[in-house]
Amino acid sequence: MNAGTSGIYGSFEFGGITWANYRGGDNVGVDTNRCHLFPMGVPGLFRTVYGPADYIETVNTPGQRLYAKQWEMQNGKGVNLEFQMNALHYCTRPRVLIPGKRT
Repeated sequence: MNAGTSGIYGSFEFGGITWANYRGGDNVGVDTNRCHLFPMGVPGLFRTVYGPADYIETVNTPGQRLYAKQWEMQNGKGVNLEFQMNALHYCTRPRVLIPGKRT
């Protein structure tokens, strides 16, 4: 195992492939009997674009990486803060994505 990647969510190399245990999140993940393979080090293989925030003032504007908005609370009791990012990650060459399964 590589230094700093040990543990259950680490990675290791075998057969010329770096295997990484993807941790996932809420309702996002990879089935325990399946895997996803893709080449590393390909410039521009994955890209990210950003959509505008869901505010009236951002309708029909180019998306930004991060939006922040603040407004005064009722009766002057403080300030409400909101941050949002609307990122879309995509693969520019989807045929290089290879599904795998445990046999």
